[in-house]
Amino acid sequence: MKLLKMIIKNFRSFGQGNEGDRITFKDGINLIVGENNAGKSTILRATELFGEEKSLNENDWHAGPGGKEIVVEMEMELNEKEQLDFIRQLARTKESQIPENINRLVLDFGNRISLILTDKGRWLKAKDLYISHNQAYLTQNQSAQKVVKWTEILDVYYKTPVSSIFGLIKERVSLAKVDCLFDLQTDIENSILNLVKTKLKSFSEVRQRPGGKNQKVLESYDGSQVADVLGSLKMGTRQQRKRFELIQKEFAKLFTNLKIDVVRESPSAPPFIVIEKSSIEYEVPLDLVGAGIGEMVILLTHLIASEGMVFGLDMPELHFHPHAQRSLLEILKRHSQRNQILVITHSPIFFEPEMVDNLMVVRDREGKTAVTQLPEGYLDLEEKAKLGRYLDAYNKEFLFSRAVLIVDGETEIGALPIFSKALGRDFNILGISLVRTGKHFGILVKLLRGLDFPYLVMADKDALVNIEGSIDVGGQRIETSPVFFNLEKAKLLTAKEKETICQVKDQITLIDKRKTYSGVTRKLSSLARTHDVYVLPSDFEGILADGSNGDIFDEAKKSYGSKVTCGSYCAQEIVRQKRKIPRRFAEVIEMIASKSVPQIQ
Repeated sequence: MKLLKMIIKNFRSFGQGNEGDRITFKDGINLIVGENNAGKSTILRATELFGEEKSLNENDWHAGPGGKEIVVEMEMELNEKEQLDFIRQLARTKESQIPENINRLVLDFGNRISLILTDKGRWLKAKDLYISHNQAYLTQNQSAQKVVKWTEILDVYYKTPVSSIFGLIKERVSLAKVDCLFDLQTDIENSILNLVKTKLKSFSEVRQRPGGKNQKVLESYDGSQVADVLGSLKMGTRQQRKRFELIQKEFAKLFTNLKIDVVRESPSAPPFIVIEKSSIEYEVPLDLVGAGIGEMVILLTHLIASEGMVFGLDMPELHFHPHAQRSLLEILKRHSQRNQILVITHSPIFFEPEMVDNLMVVRDREGKTAVTQLPEGYLDLEEKAKLGRYLDAYNKEFLFSRAVLIVDGETEIGALPIFSKALGRDFNILGISLVRTGKHFGILVKLLRGLDFPYLVMADKDALVNIEGSIDVGGQRIETSPVFFNLEKAKLLTAKEKETICQVKDQITLIDKRKTYSGVTRKLSSLARTHDVYVLPSDFEGILADGSNGDIFDEAKKSYGSKVTCGSYCAQEIVRQKRKIPRRFAEVIEMIASKSVPQIQ
């Protein structure tokens, strides 16, 4: 079983939309990112409504109970065995009987089903049928005036070469001239719910320290009985013992100086987990080691040897330092080949560019959760490869931002956050991330637009006027500068704007052996601004060193080799000495701040 789609409407942080918020899930790892309190965990809570015996309460309504209907719909794809089990229940027959009719029903129903929960009830939707326990309808309206036995439909279906069972059902309803209820005589909805409870498991955001209660159990996602689980595996069947050994081996790979085991002091005592430090051959109870090790034990215990599961992980990076987070990501990637994994995270480490199609960005907009995903096929393989060159650990921070400022180099990274704080537009408070791309911002701009991030590009003058590439205009390659080359890569230039670029090609001249636009800087700068590209009158360092701040810049260049440190030093000294922050930088900071503020009002 795997998740395909969800629709969430009026549930907790999700508000009322035309059709509710639609979320698409992919194979492997599905990454859910965004700010705190935006609604990420609500997505997992919505899936758990079908995996746990829970009823809605007044806190589940968006903005409190009212006349608005809660809707949570979860579409799933069954594997071949699950599909056949489901169809056999509908067929009211065993595998050995009339297999040709089983095959007909398989084709009619397919392998996709949906579970629908509202504040008025719960349904299993299979193609055109809405099933509630042992009753089926053609609509969610249960005010049927006539009861039809499902076996009567099957008798006709088995004996008559009808096009589909749904055509037969609709024909029967049409003849009855009233709404019909079809008595399935078996609780099919409950059997699917039991399947979901078995296959869909969530690790809670706050997990307990691994413990035991001397019970024979094989799962404990909150961690309270993980020692019992390990004890059951260690003393269980051959397959279970092998799983225990795999857990030990995986643990040893992660913590090369540690070994894990589970022991008990007596048959009646609960088991407990011990960690041996190999270097000194000394055992300590798990309670006395770091929380990160305990959390890893919980995760490994349930991931190892699992197959065909849907796992939800809420903040798995808790208690893990960066190296351990990378190790955990590798574990998740390996096990996502056999399981579907939903990961809610605040860590940039968990995002890798090849995961971009599996990314969900969750935001709070006017008090309602909004989920943004890239359209199918939005980026091609070459574009994804290019993303990997730009999105290092620092640049990936933008996933958790409210707005993005794209800059050329590292000096900007050091200086602009300091200037922003001095101007009362603190990037940290406003949720603004800086991403450095050099002159090649096109692919990042395309990604930001696809994920609906407000952004501003701050470009040096040479990126506007120097001729370093070409674009296609009506089948002809026209030379142009990096700014317009990248805007074309981002699919932003209109036909009229391309014609403008074609018209100014005669303004390209050779200066110091370099092709450059001459006499049209203002015109091109204005055109770039329409696409949120702010062009500086020189380069960033030139403005930083210009005028009264030249002495500070010269001192920074003498003392610091790093451009980030140089920019940081210059900004700190300008602010400390109460000198005027360069006007161009203040304008850029105000512009990006204005893009961030509307999302937090």
